Amino acid sequence: MLLVAMACGGASKGTPAAREASSRLATPFPLEPVTAFDLDGRDVSSATWKGKVVIVNVWATWCAPCRREMPALAALQEKYRDRVLVIGVLDDNVSDSFAREFGKAVKLNYPIVRSTPEIEHRFPTVLALPMTFLVDKAGRLVAMYAGEIDIATLEREVNVEIAR
Repeated sequence: MLLVAMACGGASKGTPAAREASSRLATPFPLEPVTAFDLDGRDVSSATWKGKVVIVNVWATWCAPCRREMPALAALQEKYRDRVLVIGVLDDNVSDSFAREFGKAVKLNYPIVRSTPEIEHRFPTVLALPMTFLVDKAGRLVAMYAGEIDIATLEREVNVEIAR
């Protein structure tokens, strides 16, 4: 499992602490290649991300803030489907069948992958659940968000990266 310093976010959406937990990096951080397959065995490795802005969201089924932000992430995936890829990284011990059914129940339209040691190594330490990473079209980490995201802020950042 990814290291979680505070369980399920520490700040509620829109609070000063939540805004402080959002961080655009001064210098984009190049990510090493990532191998990942969704729960149905489809390849969602970093080689498939070429030319897309990627939102990597680490979550768990038991995390209420994670569940609250899922509809907004699904809406971003739908709105920007040709330019953005949302990937849900499941940091939970539930079965694959439970995770698939959970995804269907909350209407996720993006791939779910399990957290792996490789994924944990490629991304910075998870400070809270949910934790969201924004990767630019060149495969560089450009922003991180600890705790429940402010969807308007994330969409602005996505649009900045799409325009580049």
